Amino acid sequence: MSKKILSVCGSPRKGNSESILLKMKKLLEKEGADNEIILLRQKNIMPCQGCVEYCNHKLKCHLKDDMPQIMKKMEGADGLIFISPNYFKMPTGLLKNFIDRCSIFYTAGKEKLFKKKKAVVIAVGTDVIKGIDVCAKNISENFCKTLGLNVVAVKSFQSHSELKGNFNDIFESGINPGMERNLKKLVDLLVI
Repeated sequence: MSKKILSVCGSPRKGNSESILLKMKKLLEKEGADNEIILLRQKNIMPCQGCVEYCNHKLKCHLKDDMPQIMKKMEGADGLIFISPNYFKMPTGLLKNFIDRCSIFYTAGKEKLFKKKKAVVIAVGTDVIKGIDVCAKNISENFCKTLGLNVVAVKSFQSHSELKGNFNDIFESGINPGMERNLKKLVDLLVI
């Protein structure tokens, strides 16, 4: 049976993050894995309202948006990829809203379910790698590991912010030598 990998993209626009996921999708499919990419910018995800009086007792969220379908896909996936541009050494607001809404998994005690799942975290930005790493570690340590995911890789890539219509810039600019080889390693870690 092929592995199901769910990719979640926190970029507010088409660009570097999405280009990376599209390349990884091809690599995953070569390995026989199914891969679905969720572009959060195309989803209706309301911010968490902090209504713990409801979610702590009902173990579900009362908000009506796209989050329940995404969460169901997360539960059914064998592996997860989370990618975000680096905004002030943090993920984008889109990804942060998504992360906040995933708190219901923690509240409902689903860590055992997620311990069986592998995760890869990627951050992209124009900062120096050490700065981009802070964003990636925020996602991996403060979200993935708290949720119970088995984080098998955390990777940062430098990019240009102005793509001028070239959505393959992250691969063609030469900023990240061996980038495709690095993505192949990430895919291997997910599907092994």
